[in-house]
Amino acid sequence: MKIRQEKIKDYKEVYELVKKSFATSTHADGTEPDYLNEVRKKDSFIPELSLVVENDGRLIGQIVLYKTIITSLDKEITELLLSPICVHPDFFRQGIARAMMKKAFQIANKMGYSAVFLCGDPNFYHKIGFRPTYEFGIFHINDESKKAEWCMVRELKIGALKNIKGTVNTN
Repeated sequence: MKIRQEKIKDYKEVYELVKKSFATSTHADGTEPDYLNEVRKKDSFIPELSLVVENDGRLIGQIVLYKTIITSLDKEITELLLSPICVHPDFFRQGIARAMMKKAFQIANKMGYSAVFLCGDPNFYHKIGFRPTYEFGIFHINDESKKAEWCMVRELKIGALKNIKGTVNTN
């Protein structure tokens, strides 16, 4: 198994991988593969942080981190958003998602980023070190309750969010 940067020639196979892997999710709405295609067109897309897992010549995992903005009262801070991540159903529960995150976070850290945001299942992502953003005084733009467990962040550098308060938009 090899984790490597996604190439343009992988896009069609990745599209099918995302489609197949999200088909088993109760939270999926079927737009995930198209969403990824749209992410690749944005200025916030970072090719070095779009990774795939290759196993015997077949793509079985995908992750992308791209720029997002934390808006505070006096400034905007650029950090990262993880969306989407997927693993082929035949390879669930084998540590592939964790391995992709570890590799992507190492690259992101070397590039100077210090935090990764996402929206997802807290039961899964808390095990990987993600915490609700409200614990840092950062709130999802659509979170009226200010207690959204589904909007999470993982600091890549301890204390990176210590003095930052504001909102994040994960769209």
